[in-house]
Amino acid sequence: MSGSIGLDETLAAYVRAANPPEHAVLARCRRETDAMGDISRMQISPEQGAFMQMCTRLTDAKIAVEVGVFTGYSALATALVMKERHGSEARLYGCDNSEEYTAPARRYFEDAGVDDVIDLRIGEARDTLEALKDEIGGRADLMFIDADKTGYDAYYEAGLDLLR
Repeated sequence: MSGSIGLDETLAAYVRAANPPEHAVLARCRRETDAMGDISRMQISPEQGAFMQMCTRLTDAKIAVEVGVFTGYSALATALVMKERHGSEARLYGCDNSEEYTAPARRYFEDAGVDDVIDLRIGEARDTLEALKDEIGGRADLMFIDADKTGYDAYYEAGLDLLR
């Protein structure tokens, strides 16, 4: 199961109890991803998803960028709040290079009713982020980077041009 690094089970349980209930589609995404075995460690934990939702609310994010979508848990958590607050004007740009891992994400997005606000782009993140500079440069409210660690410097630098 995906968990928060550095939190023992007692503290993780406390954090989970202090958060609002997990959306049903998020819970299904988490359970089904957990069943994938070792690779499931790439998914954020429920408490991290709740933190993402809090950050989305605090920034009143309408446009977000995510690098590293995997099976969609973090994008879904963010998009749920964005759509709640901004309706169909919300937009989350998801960057990933795997059709295989994002195929379940697309199903979860549809099941949760946020597929209309998520623009999932498959390809190299550096290329996708470069293209996004022309589309949304300086207008993104939130960016989450959770992909290959060797690319973080480039993703961060691109983010400086994307974020308001």
